[in-house]
Amino acid sequence: MSDLEGSVGRLLDHCGLPFEQACVDFHKTERAVRTPSSEQVRQPIFRDGLDQWRAYERWLGPLKDALGDALERYRD
Repeated sequence: MSDLEGSVGRLLDHCGLPFEQACVDFHKTERAVRTPSSEQVRQPIFRDGLDQWRAYERWLGPLKDALGDALERYRD
């Protein structure tokens, strides 16, 4: 997700909500977080693993076929 701000903006717009920068800067919150993922909430979105799926690509053919053009359309 290289355009986090744009994606968040489109999501909020779809929900009929105004854009708030805090939705992009969620990791900067000073509020208490009481979940098992509380440490992850304090970090920006982790992008290093985005291409890890490629190691399994040779087994994904049937899934790609089943999804059809949805793999391209989801970006719209």
